Amino acid sequence: VTGAGGQTGAIVVRKLLELGVGEGKTFSCVRAMVRTEESADKLSKKLGDVQGAEIVLGDVTDPVSLGAAFKGADAVIVCTSAMPTISKLSLARVIAIKLLSFSHVSAKPCFWFEAGQSPEHVDWLGQKAQFEAAQEAGVKHVVLVSSMCGTLPDHFLNTNMENIVLWKRKAECALVNSSLPYTIIHPGGLLPHFGSNDKAEGKKRQLHVAIDDELQLQEDNDKRTIPREDLAEVCVRCVLEPDVSVGRAFDLGSGPEGAGEAFEGKPGQLKALLDTLEGRNCNYTDKDAAFDKLETKNSRGC
Repeated sequence: VTGAGGQTGAIVVRKLLELGVGEGKTFSCVRAMVRTEESADKLSKKLGDVQGAEIVLGDVTDPVSLGAAFKGADAVIVCTSAMPTISKLSLARVIAIKLLSFSHVSAKPCFWFEAGQSPEHVDWLGQKAQFEAAQEAGVKHVVLVSSMCGTLPDHFLNTNMENIVLWKRKAECALVNSSLPYTIIHPGGLLPHFGSNDKAEGKKRQLHVAIDDELQLQEDNDKRTIPREDLAEVCVRCVLEPDVSVGRAFDLGSGPEGAGEAFEGKPGQLKALLDTLEGRNCNYTDKDAAFDKLETKNSRGC
């Protein structure tokens, strides 16, 4: 699992470990790749009593560092992503506009990325480096956690975050065009939202799949988000059921808690979920693959 120090990656690692690791267990080894020793320590604390992960260091912006992490892996779940920092100046502007307009006018904050950690470096070049490392290591299945909004250049995630999802989609094209068996997942907004104290438990919601941002474009917007716990569960099932998941690229959202049949990660549920697509997969175009850069505002000044 790469990006194992992040919120979603850590949950994926925990779920894999809970299935059993070691001789005669579900997995002979679960390897968690993080970027720094500090992240390794934090991951160990997050996992708590759920032990058994082999935590290794690797930096997707340094391809040479990936070889040892990928060596001997049968499957790789890619959870890496560029991490934005909110512009405090833009946040103050958002609050001011809301107050002065009595909440009748809304505005979005802007974000910036540390040098060398932009979406271009992490979500395009960094993911491409991982795919190349996976090919070199003979990996049999890559599960890529990407994002919705790859077909929507005017979406907030792209206009205010340096085209982050357009870079992700470019990387997806590289994976699709490689010789690697793959599964590509485009989750909606991840719950709980960053900084929120609300809980978003897994196995309590019905999941929904679609392609090419259909869930984003629906007027009924209650399927545009998904708990990280449920996303992680789908990642695990994709690894366990390659006959169902390989070659699939789909958007993933969830309904309200308690509505419909909850996805609990039971055998057969992933197949039933993907069967609702009737064989459809996300469509990738030459334009997606050729994406370079759009004219954007300065990431710090917005």
